Amino acid sequence: MWVAAALTTGCATYHPAPLEPDQILKDLEAIEWPSSPTTGAEQEPNSTATGPGELAAFALATNPDLAIVRAELGIQEALLLEAGLLPDPEIGWDGMDVGASQIVTGSSSSVEALSGFGLMFPLPRLGERDARVGAAGWRLEETKWLLLAAEWELTRKVHVAFEEARGAEALLSQAVELTDFASSTFDYFRRAKDAGAATAIQANLALGELQARQLEQLRAESRVIQARQSLNALLGLPPGATIVLREDNTPGMEDLEAMALEELVKKALHERPDLGGLLASYQAAEEEVKLAVSKRFPRFSLGTGIVLNLPIFTQFGGPAIRTATAKRDRLAQTYTATVHQARREIAAAHAQWQAARDERQLIVSELLPNAEDNLALSRQAFEAGEVTLLETIALQRALVEARTRHLEARIELSKRSWTLLAKSGWLLNPDTPNQTHPTQESR
Repeated sequence: MWVAAALTTGCATYHPAPLEPDQILKDLEAIEWPSSPTTGAEQEPNSTATGPGELAAFALATNPDLAIVRAELGIQEALLLEAGLLPDPEIGWDGMDVGASQIVTGSSSSVEALSGFGLMFPLPRLGERDARVGAAGWRLEETKWLLLAAEWELTRKVHVAFEEARGAEALLSQAVELTDFASSTFDYFRRAKDAGAATAIQANLALGELQARQLEQLRAESRVIQARQSLNALLGLPPGATIVLREDNTPGMEDLEAMALEELVKKALHERPDLGGLLASYQAAEEEVKLAVSKRFPRFSLGTGIVLNLPIFTQFGGPAIRTATAKRDRLAQTYTATVHQARREIAAAHAQWQAARDERQLIVSELLPNAEDNLALSRQAFEAGEVTLLETIALQRALVEARTRHLEARIELSKRSWTLLAKSGWLLNPDTPNQTHPTQESR
């Protein structure tokens, strides 16, 4: 039997697995966003555009950091298998009979030599194996929750990064439009100065406005690059990868408007995977307390003889029990503190969402229309000679600022909406793992 076991385990030999940096980089560079098949003239211009949900689904499969958490599952599954194994048998030989016979009689026989051999089977204490398997099972369950928590956090980041990239592109488009407008204004005054209908100061003011718009365009281009690189990093794509983003509406407004803060907190209590992970960790600590209690009893080994291992020097498991209990109590306090922290996070996210919503409403209803009207009136007044170029440029700048603030407010509201949905358990709501012990059916 032991020979067969040795032959079986002999198949699990060591195989080196060296890392090759060049190949790793090559593999990372080979990751591509799957493009949709085209259908010629029938293809809609926006049919290949992608929304945040699709990006998040792609990121869950390709993000390298998430792969690290998944690899932990394999470790915990192996530890669960180890926890259910029985202690190995012990084979030994005691030479005391041979030595004593040699000293007393001056000779020894094969009887004394054979009597020195022994075979012992250590037996688990009462409840020890079940507690060990239980603790390992809940550690595996905790790791599953940690994976869900990592996916939950990655999904939130992808949604926020999507809004940043989409908003940065909208700001760039506006910056290009405003630069073209400022360029036409400068050309008008340059020609007017050459014809003697405008002063050099007026032309220089128009040039200064054009240069300011060009600077804003450069900043907008840089923001697009940074936003795209951040999004690609979350997706596991090369920095230069390009994805057409879909124009989504502000997310989750109906759900958020309908839910009070207290309801959001209650939902988070049962939906957030980080809280589920802590509950699984607490259950593992419960099993570890049982394991420590089981070690209060002596351990028997049976075979060609009997051995009784007395836990005298370990004070019959007393210190180990106190340690395991203290760890369990600490986890209980950690869970309470995390619930308190989650409540604080949701309240802060809710307040920030309300502020972003109110700011956008004010800009849309009053600030932006007022700036548009003022600029239209100023152009008419300027042509009639009733206002100066300086006043016209000041009103033009006010409109630029209003439009920029409108776009920034829209971006911020979308980000705050995704964040609040995530914090309260709405954004990512995977199938909640069963709260029963994951190994009950196998035992």
